[in-house]
Amino acid sequence: MIFMIFLPPMDTDKHRLPSREHAFSPFFNLRSSAFICGSIFLSIFFITVPAFAAPVTEDPLERQMLDIAKDLRCAVCQNQPISESNADLARDMRNIVREQIQAGKSREEIINYFVERYGDYVLLNPPTRGPGAVVWLAPLALLLVVGISGFVFLRHRLKPSLPPVPKLSSEDTARVRAARKQNRA
Repeated sequence: MIFMIFLPPMDTDKHRLPSREHAFSPFFNLRSSAFICGSIFLSIFFITVPAFAAPVTEDPLERQMLDIAKDLRCAVCQNQPISESNADLARDMRNIVREQIQAGKSREEIINYFVERYGDYVLLNPPTRGPGAVVWLAPLALLLVVGISGFVFLRHRLKPSLPPVPKLSSEDTARVRAARKQNRA
C-alpha cells in the first residue's frame, strides 16, 4: 500500500512504462498535498507552542537551601548529600535548613548547627583540622611511603648482589685440573 503512494500503477497488459496521466492522477496529488500540508502544520505547531509556555520561576529561598544542602551529608545514606537524598531524615534536614534560612541565620551558622548535632561526618568536605586532617594527609603520606619504598627497592636491585669472583691462584688452578682428570677417568 505504501508503494502505491510513490509508484504509479503499472499497465501489465502492454509491458510498458505507465503514462504521465497515471503518475499525476488526482488521487496521487491529494495524498502528496495532504502530506505536505500536515508536515508544515506540525512543524509550525512544534516551533510555536514553546513560545506560549510559562517562564520558569525559581524561589531564591529554595536555591539557597539547595546550595547549603549539597554540602551536608545524609546521615542515613551512603555518601549522598541531603539535597539529592529521598530519605526521611534528609527531608527533615532540608526542612530545618529552610526554617533556619527563614529565621535569618547565615550559612556558617546553619552548617555549625548540623556539625554540633551530627559531628564532622555530616560535612561532605571534611575540615583540615583535628580528625579530618587524617583524611587529607593520609593519601599524601601513603604516596610518600610508596615512593620511598620504590626508590629503595630499585636502588637495591641496581647494586651487584655478589662481589666479583677473585682470580684463582696457580695452586688452585692445578687442583681443579687434577680433579677434572680424575673425574674423566
